[in-house]
Amino acid sequence: MSHRNFLKIQGKPSQLTLLKTTGLAKNAGVLKQIAENQTNQFPGHMSIQQLGGAYPLYQVANVMFGGLEFVGFFLGLAFLTMLASCLMFKILSGVQPDRQRYYMLNRLGTRQNLIRRSIRRELGALFLLPGILGIIHVLFGLKMFVPLMGDPYVHLQTPFVIFLLLYLGYYLITLFIYEKLVVPSINMQS
Repeated sequence: MSHRNFLKIQGKPSQLTLLKTTGLAKNAGVLKQIAENQTNQFPGHMSIQQLGGAYPLYQVANVMFGGLEFVGFFLGLAFLTMLASCLMFKILSGVQPDRQRYYMLNRLGTRQNLIRRSIRRELGALFLLPGILGIIHVLFGLKMFVPLMGDPYVHLQTPFVIFLLLYLGYYLITLFIYEKLVVPSINMQS
């Protein structure tokens, strides 16, 4: 097209406004409103995703990382269940030799409350070390997601609180079953 033909074209003038933001997540509400205003200028012709720019990409990334978080939470819960179940069954499978050990302590005159405290501490140590190593492993492993997510350590306290509550629950259940299997045998044999 020649310059002369280009000058003959009649059209409405339009305006282009560029915005600079300090953070997409922080200003997502404002960016959404701007994108909706732009799509309202062309009713039925354009969606927010067709606009291009940072806000539609932010929406896509938000959906993608929401799914990634769900998968991470699901896998974390599955691994926690497997870890705690393995610990529980390992501890409960060793009840028979422990009965003899605690029976001997009872015969030597050890008080019941000291035997129970010993059981709590022994099981606590068996649960504590893998739990601490798991937390350290997660903290170092999240470094791998920094390029994808920016700051994967945001709101990390919530999953850790859930982990600690579930892990404590497994510990208490194991302790309850273990004491039911070991302590009555001490009383019956003495």
